Amino acid sequence: MRFVLPIAVFLHICSAPVGNAQEIPTGSKDFRVVFEDIQHGFEISKVSVFSPYLGLKVQVTLKGEESGYFSSNHAYYILENFLKSRKVISFEFSAVGETEAMPYATGTAVFSHKGTREIAQVYVALMKSADKWVISEINIY
Repeated sequence: MRFVLPIAVFLHICSAPVGNAQEIPTGSKDFRVVFEDIQHGFEISKVSVFSPYLGLKVQVTLKGEESGYFSSNHAYYILENFLKSRKVISFEFSAVGETEAMPYATGTAVFSHKGTREIAQVYVALMKSADKWVISEINIY
């Protein structure tokens, strides 16, 4: 009986989450997790949900907005401003390219922008960088 408490404490410590929730998943995790986080971030209009996945250079193309290659920090603010000016009504990835080399996902977003309903296609591509999945491209058109 005297060994039960130390064993219980040890098991509790071993099962506790380690690190920051915003850490980028390692390459051993599936790229689908990244797409799930991106979808969730769009659904709640919070770029911070998926910003840890932004690559060093991200190609961003936004309908009627800025387009080009941007640093992760600049891409964050461009996407944040885009989502702040629109109310996300719905967003869902409808297809995921299962290629391990450069996975991608496409879907449809419905926004309310200046009193008008907008429907946009969304394309996101990932690539491996230092054994981690990062966003290399985001297109909303």
